[in-house]
Amino acid sequence: MKIAIYQPRASYYIGGGEIVPLEQAKYFSKLNHHVSLITTRAPFIVESDYFKRFKKENPKVIIKYINIPEQLKWIYQKKPGSDWERWDLESLHVGGYARAFFSSNHFDIIAIHNVLDSIAVPSSVASILHLHGFSSEPNYMQELALTIPYCYVADSQFIRTEWIRMFPWIGNILIVTNGIDSKRFNRAATESKKYDVVFVGRLLSNKGIIDVAKAIKILSSSFSIQMAIAGSGPEKKTIIQYIKQNHLEKNIHILGHVSDNKLVSLYQSAKIAILPSSDREGILTTMLEASSCGVPVITCDSSSMSEFIEDKKTGLLVPPKNSKRISEAIALLLTNEKLRKRISENARKTIEKKWDWHIKIKLVEKIYEKVVRNY
Repeated sequence: MKIAIYQPRASYYIGGGEIVPLEQAKYFSKLNHHVSLITTRAPFIVESDYFKRFKKENPKVIIKYINIPEQLKWIYQKKPGSDWERWDLESLHVGGYARAFFSSNHFDIIAIHNVLDSIAVPSSVASILHLHGFSSEPNYMQELALTIPYCYVADSQFIRTEWIRMFPWIGNILIVTNGIDSKRFNRAATESKKYDVVFVGRLLSNKGIIDVAKAIKILSSSFSIQMAIAGSGPEKKTIIQYIKQNHLEKNIHILGHVSDNKLVSLYQSAKIAILPSSDREGILTTMLEASSCGVPVITCDSSSMSEFIEDKKTGLLVPPKNSKRISEAIALLLTNEKLRKRISENARKTIEKKWDWHIKIKLVEKIYEKVVRNY
């Protein structure tokens, strides 16, 4: 198949909705499909480390750039990842340029990873929309955009249910959960650990980072606990303020953005990964990354997390927004090495047997082939 993957943010932003299309491009090319990734470029757009590594390691994937004009610079001056309006503005304004590109280039199928990005797709081409999450409230623009794709694929049962709840007319939504590169995200060669706990992700309220900080405060009276926070976002100032007010500077270390080539070693340096996202999430990429590295995960029993985590078998599940229960889960794993080791081994085996991208991409491939045949 001649596959186009349209993700305008893939060149500069690192999130599940950007990592997944890049990984799909990588593994589709390994299956000998002709894959083109269409993304953005401009003097004011700074490419991410992840994207730079992707280009270097995947020369078979053709990169096609949409050159963003200076008059759209104002969109990119707003920090990405802060709200859906930022993504919607980019989708609307860049979509016209992308549509012109697709109208003059032939593909068997176009894959989209953001609802409003659908407006870039001509009706003459089969298209498939991957649903990675959802906004807090449905809106008219989303409803219009949803009429364009031929097929929808959600990355979890939870995400599928929520989209159908918001738009009952949408009909069938297929499910293929995301995968992970288990060769890259592997277990550490040594048992030596620098951190007791690590958090990786955007510093957003729904990621539960404040609840984690409160849990560390509870534990600090009985444990000489060491935690690393990797990531940035709107909640950073709040976290720093909380750390200072509660004298946790020796316990919580804010690393900021961790470059892509150091991410695996960061996971490997920790005993536990705490990722308590509580709202509107698919299956967290960070959860799969940590589990693949053999690091036991504590997450919330909400959204899509239980579709991967089986409590006390492949991780620990806690109620959302509950710092006390988070602290208890951390304490349990820190004091029970046998449980920690069992979860580590179970999670890694589960990744290898069911969640590696080599397995997942074949499921996606079957859907794409069927869409191309029937369109």
